[in-house]
Amino acid sequence: MKEKINLPDPLLEHIPWENEINPIWLASSFILRRNLNKYLFPSKMNESQFQQTFNILQDAALKTLILDKPVCLKAEELSALDKEYLFEHFLCMEGFQNTTTGQGFIVDSTSRFMAMLNIEDHLQLQLVDCKGAWENAWNTLNKTETTLGESLEYAFNPRFGYLASNPALSGTSFTVHVFLHLPALIHTGQFLDTLTKLKEDDVTITGMQGNLEELVGDLIVLQNTYTLGVNEENILHALHSMAMKLMALEKTLRTHIQTENHLEIKDLVCRAFGLLMHSYQLQTKEALSSLSLLSLGLDLGWIAGITHQTLHKAFFTCRRSHLLHALNEKSAEEHDIPRKRAEYLHKLLHGIELKIAV
Repeated sequence: MKEKINLPDPLLEHIPWENEINPIWLASSFILRRNLNKYLFPSKMNESQFQQTFNILQDAALKTLILDKPVCLKAEELSALDKEYLFEHFLCMEGFQNTTTGQGFIVDSTSRFMAMLNIEDHLQLQLVDCKGAWENAWNTLNKTETTLGESLEYAFNPRFGYLASNPALSGTSFTVHVFLHLPALIHTGQFLDTLTKLKEDDVTITGMQGNLEELVGDLIVLQNTYTLGVNEENILHALHSMAMKLMALEKTLRTHIQTENHLEIKDLVCRAFGLLMHSYQLQTKEALSSLSLLSLGLDLGWIAGITHQTLHKAFFTCRRSHLLHALNEKSAEEHDIPRKRAEYLHKLLHGIELKIAV
């Protein structure tokens, strides 16, 4: 790979999770989808229509006073690494590698806001919150959508609400992702039973890769099942309620593990420590899984010499595009990245101590 990330400085200098200290509720992502009235959905548009709608959306976003120094990033001018960085930075569930002319992104200096132009829908507004300011984040995104709506005519039907390219996402066209770190529930084998007991039809639970079969970094994602027939307050309430229940169970289980001297979990934490501190190469998934267990170990008092903030930085920055940016490398061969990841984590975790007697 012979490319360097070329994105606006605020996006590279400020990461949403840089001040995050909650070891369980890592982040929330709020998404609003809107389409322009009298225009076909992106999947049905031709090249001319792509450019026309792109110009309309770009002009509205760059002229609005609600965004802080907005910048437009045209998809055809972004490298594959740039697109991967955006995907990682905004905790997206789907990649942008196939985006091309007539598509793009608007970002601002907060590094938490992104608007996607002409991808699945004409406009997809997204705000990432890692500070736990749940209501403030939603209100900010809602205000942004309302302000843009003063110059854009959204496609709206009195019966079906805001129209989306995927009919199931019409209505409010509002989606929330809640990212929870649940290693205690997962590694004690209680996670699936817990989901069965807490199952709610209006909340879908999955992993970062879109399923529960392989949970990367012990992260699970809560998402509202419906956007049609419900209002935004119902969506927020259902997700917040489920998140709080899972957090309470995770905290209780962590206390139980600590009190009961859980040998299996201790062994997992020790193995994770050894892997991170002594490996010559590390793949992304094994690094994330090991960092997850170190975070659990820190919360249980089995790890010292490091903070949750540093572990969060390691967790998010060891992903491919963020890693290359952190290393400030103009070029890196694909086969060298696992070695560079291991070296980066060795330095970042320097001074960490294992407090478990072995």
